[in-house]
Amino acid sequence: MTKHDPTERDMTGHDMNGPRHTPPASRPEHLGRRRKAVAAILGLALIVLLTIAVVGFIGPQTRGDEREGQRREIQAATSDAVSALMTFTPQTLADQQQMVGPRLTGRLLLDFRSRGPAVVLPAAVDLGAQMSAQVVATAVNRMDSDSARVLVFVNQDITVPTADPAQQVVAVSRWADMRKVDGNWLLAGLQPVGPG
Repeated sequence: MTKHDPTERDMTGHDMNGPRHTPPASRPEHLGRRRKAVAAILGLALIVLLTIAVVGFIGPQTRGDEREGQRREIQAATSDAVSALMTFTPQTLADQQQMVGPRLTGRLLLDFRSRGPAVVLPAAVDLGAQMSAQVVATAVNRMDSDSARVLVFVNQDITVPTADPAQQVVAVSRWADMRKVDGNWLLAGLQPVGPG
């Protein structure tokens, strides 16, 4: 064994036998400053996270309230348009064009202008039929800012003088396609609910 040389240096050139120095980061005064800095950073992060959480909670709640208001508006417009479209008598056909037309849009409006109540009851005019409709429930299937699809449940009271029995009460369900035109929700389509 060789005697340890007091001037012996390690491979990095540092004196292996020299005085040991405490790194600056481990000194007590540096530890206090470091802890304060870490506490400040954590405090700031906590404030940011709390702000995000509050905004995240209030934001969706506000959007949810807006969507609920829009949903109610769509349901009311759907109920009104479907009831008007499905309510007629032979004596009110001319009035129905003026009453119902402003509640419709698109292809349904064009069909209604040319066929009248036959869009909901084929041959209604030829048979002298009359119908009254009561919407009993609506459910919005999907909606965005300018269109919606609504499931509508309707009780129809239909009278056809040549039929036996002349009067029938029928419960039907329909898909109502709604479009927002100039700020108003209008009925754009009405299809039977069924498979496929």
